[in-house]
Parts: sequence; structure tokens; C-alpha cells
Amino acid sequence: MINKTQQNENISDSDKHDVFSSNQLFYPMIGNSDIAQRIRQKISFASEVNFPVFISGEAGCEKRDIAYLIHQNSSRHLQPFVCIPANVHNPGTYRENVLRCIELAKGGAVYFEEIDSLKSVLKDELTFLFSMDVIQNKLRKNQVRLMVSCTESLESFVLQPQYLAKILGPSVLQLNFHLPPLRERAGDIEQHIEYISRSLNKKINLTPEAMDLMKQYEWPGNIEQLQHVLLSLASLPEPVVTVSDVMNCGVRIRTSRQVDMIDCLLHQHLEAFQHYHPALMKALNFLSHNFQEDISLTRMSEVSYTSASHLSYLFRKHLNVSFKTILCQVRVRYAQQLITENPHIKITDVCMSCGFGDLSHFEKMFKRYIGCTPRQYRNHQRAEKHCQPLEQCVA
Repeated sequence: MINKTQQNENISDSDKHDVFSSNQLFYPMIGNSDIAQRIRQKISFASEVNFPVFISGEAGCEKRDIAYLIHQNSSRHLQPFVCIPANVHNPGTYRENVLRCIELAKGGAVYFEEIDSLKSVLKDELTFLFSMDVIQNKLRKNQVRLMVSCTESLESFVLQPQYLAKILGPSVLQLNFHLPPLRERAGDIEQHIEYISRSLNKKINLTPEAMDLMKQYEWPGNIEQLQHVLLSLASLPEPVVTVSDVMNCGVRIRTSRQVDMIDCLLHQHLEAFQHYHPALMKALNFLSHNFQEDISLTRMSEVSYTSASHLSYLFRKHLNVSFKTILCQVRVRYAQQLITENPHIKITDVCMSCGFGDLSHFEKMFKRYIGCTPRQYRNHQRAEKHCQPLEQCVA
């Protein structure tokens, strides 16, 4: 979707929608929280150096916008910024389009969007182009800066690690930039709402209760979901938006129903999901049997006979949560079960057994969903096991 006609001359009509250029609208970095401040500092630093940039963050986060902000604040800002999206419509011309996009970005930057969401055939093609130095040579020749994004961070990227290493390069320095999900930036929600309202030319007046609900919601679709919800709220005829209005847009606080869903997946009780879309049912069945393995949304979409983007939509529509959040919660619940059954088990063994490839990431996720670290939980279980015989004797 390049809007500059001179650049369009090199790409066929059927492939123009596989590219973005720098004259499209981009979302700014909003918020005064500590996280938002740190992100701005990283953007500033990344703009001053010329290394490749690796940006990670959940689907719906502002990864492409961050890449553009880095470019706009750099010495290359007068040169093109070209984005190659993951939802490529014409795989047959992928190699040709990638090389042409690098030429279009001459002197500027090219951004490969969510390379972990590419179809398998495109991953193979991209790996080949990087491993044979085809892309690196093209980048050097045209003096183009490389930017890449994934939905997983480098620390938690366990799917095809060789694939990522080929693209980033084994010895080339790169800036690793993780963008936290919107739920970890709840303090900035109100400012995001104000900005999006202004862009819609509609003042959205939420009651205090409705605003609290917006702040407490997990936002599995992140900024993209927030924009869609606010667009729906802006269309309401009433001047004040209530909790009921917000809930009608699918914004609800997590309830025990979701906890039961995790338990059903963990124990492969799939009867509760039979009324869902067939593709989602297949995906949940696959997840429940393979959560300990290195699985991805792309792999699940293949076994569900649908696209990754559509499957992601089904997760958010029917379950109100992202695939990765469910997968993480199932693994954490399984880890909790392992520790409860054997309080003397090694934490590293638990980490590997439940499907996490990185110990620090596992500990962070365990604390998020259980409320304490794995070691703290294990110590508590040991204490309970130790005290149990004494309690029985007293009784």
C-alpha cells in the first residue's frame, strides 16, 4: 500500500497491498508511566545509532509505530521507511518484493513485520535469503537500516531459534526492544482514550466506573483492540458511556469461567468448547495435547485449517483473550500442579517440563498468574507438607 506513485512503478498492482510506506498514519508513544518513559528513552537511543533493531511485543502492540518513530527521529528521517507486513497476499512473488522494497527504502529503513507469524513457506524463503547474504548485500548496497519485529521476545523465542538467528545474524549487534502489552501500562489507558477520541473527533465521556473497567481489562488485542472498542463507543448516541456500554463491546473482567477454561484445557476436558467455531475447537484441542511442546499460532492455524490472523481473531472474539495468554496460563497451571505434587522438584525441571524455554520468563509468568515466584510457592508447599502430620496428631 505505497501511496507514492513513483515508488509504485516497481511493484505490480497485485502486490501493492503487501507493502506500507512512511506516509501512512502512525500511532505515537503515549503515556507518563515509568514504562512509557523507558520506551521513549529506548526510542531516543535507537535513533542515535545505526544498528539493526529487533522489536518484540504481543499482537496489536505499537511495534510498527515504534519502528517508524525510531526512523523519524534518526538522521535517515528524510529517506523512505518501508514496511513488509506478515500477512502477505502473494507468496509467489515474496522474494522479488522483498528485494524491491529494500531498493525503495534506499538510504532509509526497511521493517519486516512479525516474522514469526509468516507462513512456513515464507519463513523458509526468508531464511534462505538471509543465510545466502542476499538481503544483507542488498541492504549494504542501498544503505538501508534493517528493522525486524516478532510477537515473542528473544528470551522466550523457542520456536525455530535457528530461523531467528539467521535473520538477525550470529555476530551482528542489534538493539533488542521489547514493547510491554497494554495491560502492563494500565496507568496510561486514560491518555490513550483521550488521544483516540481526538482522532475520531468525538469526545467519549466515560463514567468513573466505566473508566475503571477499561483500566482493569487485560486487552489481549492491545492498542488495536482499544481503538476498535472506542470506535464502537464513539458511535453511541448517548453522551455518557456507562459500564454496560463498555461490556457490550466485549470488555469484561476475567472471571472464574476463564479459570475453569484453563483447567479444562489442562485436563483435556474439551466438551465445554464444542459450541465454538470448528477452527477454534481444533486449535484448543491441539493446545491441550501439546502445550508442553514448542507450539505457535502459525502451527495451530495449520492444524486448524485456517489462517493465523483469523485464528487470532477467533481467540479474541470467543475467549476474550489471546492465544499466547491461554498457552502461558495452561503452562503455569501445569507448573503449579507439578510443584504441588512434588514440593522437592527442581524449578528448572518444572520450567522445562511445562514448555517454557527460558527460566526467567517462566518465573515472571508464574508470579503474574499465581502471585508468587515458583520457589516461594514450592517453599510454601514444603511447609504445608511438613506441618500436615503434626496437625493430624493434634487432631
